Amino acid sequence: MNEFLLKSGNFLFKYRNALFPSIFVLMFFFTRPALFLNNQTLDSLVVAIGIIAALSGQIFRMAVIGYAYIKRGGKDGKVYADDLVIRGFYAHTRNPMYVGNFLIAVGLGLVYGSPAVYFFLIPFFIYAYLAITAAEEKYLGEKFGDQFTEYTKRVNRFVPNFKGLKQSLSGFQYDWKKSLRKEYGTLFGTLFGLVFIGIWKIYYVYGFSAGKKEIFTLTLLLIPIAAGYAYTRYLKKSGQLASPQGDNEN
Repeated sequence: MNEFLLKSGNFLFKYRNALFPSIFVLMFFFTRPALFLNNQTLDSLVVAIGIIAALSGQIFRMAVIGYAYIKRGGKDGKVYADDLVIRGFYAHTRNPMYVGNFLIAVGLGLVYGSPAVYFFLIPFFIYAYLAITAAEEKYLGEKFGDQFTEYTKRVNRFVPNFKGLKQSLSGFQYDWKKSLRKEYGTLFGTLFGLVFIGIWKIYYVYGFSAGKKEIFTLTLLLIPIAAGYAYTRYLKKSGQLASPQGDNEN
């Protein structure tokens, strides 16, 4: 396996929580939103695709977490796993959380619409998740041996194969409290990002006077998003989102 890919994968895994959001911050400061091919009709289509992609990625992440979830925080900044989880959605794609992450990142980028999205952001995240999974799978292969090798032969690395999904999930009961408890930050961050990007794009492309009605409407949407985040955080901190069966990640 390519040594550079593995080294960059370990680096990106360690710093991803700070680095990945920083990519979007840099995009905001150093690029400007634009209409796709300078065509309003095409841009509306691309924006719709972006919204669908981002929301689909978020829904997918929450579905994964609510059934069988692998804690991907690592240990001491390095790839780590206690168990090889191959049930639930992991029986249909080896990296369902990364699939969700990628859809969210691409979706937000498409809504933003800067050429930098197509030439930098999307290629960056393709490489980043390929490198991270390469590093993770090297670790898993060394730790779990033939069990992991057999698993890789049955299940795609990224592209989900949903055949038999109902049967795979039949042994689980969806834990919505765990899903919301663990995912509320990403959930409300994704919603906020979509709305904020929409406001900024309308302001920059059309100007405040031409787009003030749309800007006002989108700004109003930030209020329930902020309230939803605050209330969910309160529920978590007060223990009202605790799962009856405990907090077993696997």
